Amino acid sequence: MLCIADVARILYLSDNMLMSAKMKQSQSWHRQLIVLVLAVIAMYVVLPKLGNFRHSLSLLPSANTSELLLAAVFTGLSYLFAAGTYKLLAFHLLHYGRTALVQVAGMFVNRLLPAGIGGIGVNYAYLRKSRHSTAEAASVVAVNNTLGIVGHLLILAVLLLVSFKSLPSPHLYHIKDVRIFIAIAAVAVLAWSVFYYQHKQRIRRAAELFIRQVLLYRKRPRRLSAALACSICLTLCNVLSLWFCVLALHASIPFAAILIVFSFGIILGTATPTPGGLGGIEAGLVAGLVIYHIDGATALAIVLTYRLVSYWLPLFIGAGAFILSERLGYL
Repeated sequence: MLCIADVARILYLSDNMLMSAKMKQSQSWHRQLIVLVLAVIAMYVVLPKLGNFRHSLSLLPSANTSELLLAAVFTGLSYLFAAGTYKLLAFHLLHYGRTALVQVAGMFVNRLLPAGIGGIGVNYAYLRKSRHSTAEAASVVAVNNTLGIVGHLLILAVLLLVSFKSLPSPHLYHIKDVRIFIAIAAVAVLAWSVFYYQHKQRIRRAAELFIRQVLLYRKRPRRLSAALACSICLTLCNVLSLWFCVLALHASIPFAAILIVFSFGIILGTATPTPGGLGGIEAGLVAGLVIYHIDGATALAIVLTYRLVSYWLPLFIGAGAFILSERLGYL
């Protein structure tokens, strides 16, 4: 579950490169925006050529409005829980409203940079502005990212234990060519092996540094536990948002299966070197939904709706939050 991009983030923190990344980010945001626009154009050129695309679009007007609103509400709540996690992990007092605004701003920057680097840079800059030293800010960001992984794994483990027998069996033969997924898995294993061989010394140093960072919280077990609970709630909000998009398009799938589909989409999106995982997340979610017995046209309509609620609409809100955070001096 700990993918290459997550290890890269930890290495990124351990080498104290966050401030230089923030500088590069501020200098090249327009270049990343161009990449984002090109990716969108590419999607709209390629998607119409898919057989189910027009049928998927025809399904969108029939979506249940109340369930779409619930999906949007849970997407918004995820940013509030993200702010709560940072407030609990911080070594110095953070204003909750400011922290929530910065989380929304970080979401916007994440849409411009791959692998979550944008959010890391924004939160690091905010913590430094909030009287955190370089080591403290790096520790808070690193522990926050790790709690996200741990929380996700805990939810997945609990739901699989509780509802494994009720899960529908995945039908891989619904996918036209299963060999494609086997090839993707093989490439991922090979890429991880090469990455580890090239960076094993840095990975060990990063692991040692991370252990020292976690030990900073040994006198704060309650705050660390509460931060983990917030991180779990954040993940559940994102999964519930996807689930309500499924229900809005009149499909049916168990919640545990939705979590598996969501995990698959996140893994592919993180491994995709595009702004915000654009393309990778969509492909992973559609494939996961199809495997769990949802027809291709409906699965694509669900994913388009979910990305509209969780990606495109918050993008404009995040842009305003980023500009406001800059003007108020939070970053």
